[in-house]
Amino acid sequence: MHPSVWGRRLNPLIFRRFAVTDMPRCLELYAANEVGRFPERVIEEYEKSLREQTSYFLVAESEGQIIASGGLSYWLREDIAVMSFGLVRPSHQGQGIGTALLLARLALLNPKRSAYRVFIFAVEKSFGFYRRFGFRKVRAWRDLHGQNHPSGLLFVTRSEIRRCRVLLGEQGIVLPQDEDEIPIRFDR
Repeated sequence: MHPSVWGRRLNPLIFRRFAVTDMPRCLELYAANEVGRFPERVIEEYEKSLREQTSYFLVAESEGQIIASGGLSYWLREDIAVMSFGLVRPSHQGQGIGTALLLARLALLNPKRSAYRVFIFAVEKSFGFYRRFGFRKVRAWRDLHGQNHPSGLLFVTRSEIRRCRVLLGEQGIVLPQDEDEIPIRFDR
């Protein structure tokens, strides 16, 4: 990752795997981000994804609050990854936590594969963030109300995954070594 994307934005942080006991605090985090940003009833999809663990979710905590959460899964096959529900507590936005969360999810990809296609199904207000990292717009996704929202695609190589891991380590950002725990989804 080029330093112009993350330069001086990363601080030590510990990510861990979501636990079912985190559910109320993750739903509160979602609600703190929802108004004016996310389509109605998407919180139901978030809760279902957490409950059924259809994605691998990372969380970061500070002072007893979950300050960040984000999911990663493979879709149909192991070289197509989907990032979902990247959330940062509003009071902690602009401090590099979203950047760390994005890089941590990329670092969870298994570098045994030569390359991945990574998709993000975003909302307009957050797509600029993903674009900074090289995601390019692809076909829009449609919410339950028929509204279109941007989707992005990023090609990631094994060497980029390894660089993410090194960079995070150098910045004191810890994440589980769970590259073999990412679920494969066969649904939409």
